[in-house]
Amino acid sequence: MPKKSGTGIIVGRFQVFELNKVHSRLVTSVLQKHSQVAIYLASNPAPGLHNPLDFELRRLMFEEKYKDKLRIEEMPDLPDDRIWSQELDRRILEIRPEGTVTLYGTRDNFVDRYSGRYTAEVLEAHEDDFPEEPELSTLSNLRDFRAGMIYANIRRFPTVYPTVDIAVFRRDYTEVLLARKSNETRYRFPGGFTDPADPSYEDAVLRELGEECGELTIDELTYLGSSKIDDWRYRDAFDSIMTHMYACALVDGKPSPNDDIAEVQWFELERLTEDLFVAEHRPLFEIMMDYLEEMDEEEDED
Repeated sequence: MPKKSGTGIIVGRFQVFELNKVHSRLVTSVLQKHSQVAIYLASNPAPGLHNPLDFELRRLMFEEKYKDKLRIEEMPDLPDDRIWSQELDRRILEIRPEGTVTLYGTRDNFVDRYSGRYTAEVLEAHEDDFPEEPELSTLSNLRDFRAGMIYANIRRFPTVYPTVDIAVFRRDYTEVLLARKSNETRYRFPGGFTDPADPSYEDAVLRELGEECGELTIDELTYLGSSKIDDWRYRDAFDSIMTHMYACALVDGKPSPNDDIAEVQWFELERLTEDLFVAEHRPLFEIMMDYLEEMDEEEDED
């Protein structure tokens, strides 16, 4: 047997109720090559048909089988493959890899999308080797619990998650407040998911505005409309997002970034273009522009 050397990194989802012979063969092949082995389990923040098991359940599944033979880490999904590759490289450096680092994964879900600093090799496997739907007979232990979660997610009705977003204006509606998240290069309207404790969508949007932009005094809310959001986290899921768009004018206060927002900035409407926004919020940009156009027409009539 060849001498083990370097670090082997396996990247995959492993959304299965148990590790079968094919999984064992793939993992064993990496363990036989490298003196240090880690597995990074890809995680999506939106559970669904393709991502029913969270990181902890899958970590325990590998821990049961391999004990201390490999290190188990989480790698969250990100909307941009380039940024995701950079984040994976950063997390690999955190474990202090030994020698040459080689990454392993399937072609479609990893190798063809990875653009980082390390060499990536394909782990050959076929979809038929990984059944999506488990056979449910008796339930006991973590294997059966994972099977139950997959079974339930496959059979549940789709869910539409309500969100709220808001266009805050100042200086006689010539500027609008936009926010940017730390892992994004484009901007979005302040907003987010409604909470079960919110009495109304209006209360929800006020809460989100305060959480993301700090204490602001605004005038009366105006409802602009609703739109389905093409959120990258839900493109392969049963579920979807429907947002409710509002507008208001700033009365007092200085916005400051909070929660998951890295930056807030005022933009002149004359210089605003669709390209400035993240893809999910471009329909909201159109809703806002239609609202401003209607305001101008009403002023002209007066």
